[in-house]
Amino acid sequence: MKPVCLDALKTKMLSDDESVQAYHEADRELALIQALYEMRERAGLTKTELANKLGTNSSGISRLEKNPLSASVKMLERYAAACGARISLDIHYV
Repeated sequence: MKPVCLDALKTKMLSDDESVQAYHEADRELALIQALYEMRERAGLTKTELANKLGTNSSGISRLEKNPLSASVKMLERYAAACGARISLDIHYV
């Protein structure tokens, strides 16, 4: 089997609209995960400390940070506020 160039593989894998949509959704989720970690880190909070501020437990924070797309906007706003930040949503028409 001959080697495949990463760019060629990406082009082949993203050859239909459904795949492209899933790829972009994964990118958005990764960006949100990184933003949550960064907020908590900048605030100097452990998961336990943040959980106490939000009235939950550290496993709840872990679940939120691993799967933020399932969280409500209200919960994400509370998380941000507890870290001394705020969340802003932008709407882009395609």
